[in-house]
Amino acid sequence: EAALGADMVAYKEAAELAEKGFLTSSCCPAFVSYIKKNFQTMVDKISHNLSPAAEIGRYIKETTPGAKVVFIGPCTAKKMEFKEGEPASQYIDCTLTFEELQALFDSRNIDLTTLEEGVLDNASYYGRIFARSGGLSDAVVEALKEQNNEDFKLNAIACDGIEACKAALLRASKNVLPNNFIEGMACTGGCIGGAGCLTHGEKNKADVDKYGKQAMEKTILDAISVTDVGPEAE
Repeated sequence: EAALGADMVAYKEAAELAEKGFLTSSCCPAFVSYIKKNFQTMVDKISHNLSPAAEIGRYIKETTPGAKVVFIGPCTAKKMEFKEGEPASQYIDCTLTFEELQALFDSRNIDLTTLEEGVLDNASYYGRIFARSGGLSDAVVEALKEQNNEDFKLNAIACDGIEACKAALLRASKNVLPNNFIEGMACTGGCIGGAGCLTHGEKNKADVDKYGKQAMEKTILDAISVTDVGPEAE
C-alpha cells in the first residue's frame, strides 16, 4: 500500500521540520519541479525526503531482492519523477495511472466488480489521507506528537493547485509568509484530483477520511514498525 510510504515520509518529514524550522513538502513531483524552475532561492527549503511512492519503492527493493515495482496512482507527474529523477528512478520500474490500468483491464475483458476483494492493512489513517489536500499536514502533526516533539508548533499552509502554491511561495521567498510549512500539491484537491483519475468530477475529501478510518494500524508508529523507519531502527 503506497500509503505506508506516506507514513514513513510523515515520520521523517516531521523530524526534519522540527530540526530546520521551515520546509516545503517534497511529496508532489510537480510542486517540487515548479519550485526548481520558478523559485530557485527556495530550492534549499524543499524537504530532503523521498515522495511516498519512492519511499515504499525503496523499501520493497531493499527487502525483496529482485522485485519489480509498479506504481499505480492518479498522478501523471510520477512518470517524470521516475523516468528522470534520482534516486526515485532506482526504486520504481514502471508507473501507471488509474486510467491506464483500467485500459489494461478492458483490453483483457476483466470486470473488477466480479472479483473478490482483498484487504489492505499496511498503513495508518494518517498515511491514507495523504491523497487529499491537508492530509500531509495532519500526518506531520501526528508524527510530531508520536516523536514527543510537541514543543515545535506546526503552522502549515496547505496549497492545492499551482496558483495557491505560487502565492505561498511568493510570500515565503519575500519572508512574509507566517507559516513554517508549505504543503504543496499541483492538483486541485490534492492527489484525488489527479489527471490520471478514472473520474474527473469534484472529489469528496470525506471519502478519503472514511477510507483512512478503516485502517487497522491506528498510529504512524504502528504502521512503520515493520520498516527501517522509526525509533526501533535507530
